[in-house]
This record gives sequence, structure tokens and C-alpha cells, in this order.
Amino acid sequence: MRPLRLVLLCLISGTFGVVIALLIHPEGGLEQRVAPVLTDLLPAPEPPPPPPPPREALARFIPDQTLELLRPDGTLISVEYHSAIVDPRWVSIEFFGGWNREMEANVDAEALLFTSGPTFARGIGNGELGMVLHGDLMLANGTWRAGNLAASRERAWMGITNSGELEFGYGELTPTLEQRLRLFIGGLHAFTNTTREAPASYEGVYGEMKLADVRIIYGLRPDGKLELVETADGVYFPDLKQFVEQKGFLASYLPDHASKSRLIIPGTRDWSEEQAVWVSGGKPSITQMPFLLRLTPSQDWVDQQPPVTIEPSPAQQTN
Repeated sequence: MRPLRLVLLCLISGTFGVVIALLIHPEGGLEQRVAPVLTDLLPAPEPPPPPPPPREALARFIPDQTLELLRPDGTLISVEYHSAIVDPRWVSIEFFGGWNREMEANVDAEALLFTSGPTFARGIGNGELGMVLHGDLMLANGTWRAGNLAASRERAWMGITNSGELEFGYGELTPTLEQRLRLFIGGLHAFTNTTREAPASYEGVYGEMKLADVRIIYGLRPDGKLELVETADGVYFPDLKQFVEQKGFLASYLPDHASKSRLIIPGTRDWSEEQAVWVSGGKPSITQMPFLLRLTPSQDWVDQQPPVTIEPSPAQQTN
């Protein structure tokens, strides 16, 4: 009888303990109370980064645009232009060296576009190119230092940071900038810049232009993207001031001007002999360029593309 009593006592004690536990923590309350506390202590997981945009969104070309400007004397003028809106997070820029390579650029299917860079002078330098740069270039395929050091210090630059932000600044390529930026285009003329003040050392490239020679504009858009503008007939400085204000650019810089202006969209807007005659005022020999800036999808963008699957041909399937 004693073993049976012990078994009954254990069963009664166990049942009593379960009842007490349910009264204290109904519906599994212990687990429900602890779980929220642990969840609150853990940091919220970071959302995954957005996927890269499609290739056609990296440099979106918009042709045949018009902006109406009202001059102080009451004259209304129309500025016709083309532009390409570039996403700095996902593009790379290369030095495309060699004299008169525009026709090669026309058929470069891997490039997004080609455009003008800083001014230069013919002289001893840069190997067979025989030219002296007026600004430093740190690009995806190398670094080219300015042959004219004074000019590089006195001018402005456009750069893309390691994290993909577009910046407009002043001066030469310094060791600090080399660490912070992945792309640097120096030797530019700062027309406007609301993001930072020009230092006393800044001189710029151009004085007050008396001719409508402004053709290419690097514009910093409010959304952080780069807008490369090519005006149809050139713009005077006073009209350019209104133009960049109406466009809403936070900064606007000028590369090489007049006959050295280029905006080539391979397969869409090609360079031609007619354009050479047009931009040079009938003297195409003065349009010769020793280099262009070549924009391509960045390696980061390429690495994030899904693998391309090649379907076997019917002949391969039967073999």
C-alpha cells in the first residue's frame, strides 16, 4: 500500500503545481512576457540595399529640350539643349586617350556616353598625346596629373565619393581627396556653387565670355545626380546664369568650351563631320581632341547583375 500512496501523492503534487503555474502565468504568459523584452533589446535588422537600376537609367539621354529665358531688357530667348542625367552611384569614368577618336566612340556599345574634360595645351607631356593637362584626373583606369600645377590649384573639380555621392569642389587632387573619392576631374571652371564657397586661391578658367561659347555644362541636380548639358547654339554668361538657376542646379561647372565640346551617346547621338564644322564655326581643324571622358556602368553595378543564361540552339539540343 505504501508505494501506491507515494505514487498518488506525486500525481496530486504535480497536478497542484501545474494549476498554480497556470494561475500565475495564464496562457503561457511567462514566455509572452520575456519574448517582447528580448526583442526590444535586439537591434532592428537593416533593410537590404535597393537593387541597382537598369542600364538605361544609369545615363538617361533627353534630346531636344527648350528653356525660355527673360533677359533684364525684356527680351525673351529660347535656349535649346540636349542633356544626359547620370546616376553617380552606378557609373565609372575612364580616360579615353588618343587624338580624334570620336568615330570610335560612336560605335562603343559598352560605353554609356562620352563628354569633354578639362582644358589642355599642346606641349611635351602625356606620351604620344603631346599635351599638357590643366587639371588633375583620377579616373577608373588611372591617374593623370596636371602639367600646369598653378592652373590645377586655381581651378575647380567634380568628384564622386567612395559611397557614390557627387561633389563639386575647388583646387587640386590632394592625398585626402585621393582617399575619400573614387573619381576626380580637375581643371574645371566653377560657374556657380551653392554647396561651398570658393577659396581665395580660386581663379577659374574663363573671364567674362563675350561670345556664346558655353556649350557643355556639368550640373549638380537637387536629387544628387549629374546632368550633362549640351546647348544647341552656345550660351552667353549672363544667359547661362539664368539657365542654371531655372534648372535648379546646386552647382554648375564648365569643362573645355566652344569647339572642344563633346556629348556623344553611342548609337543614339553620334559625332559627325557636320558637327565638327558646326562647333568650330567652319574650321574643323581646331576641333581636334587628345582625349575624351568615357562613362560606363561601374564594376559594382556589373557585379550585381544576374548571370546571363544562354539557351542551347536546337542543333545543340539534338546532339
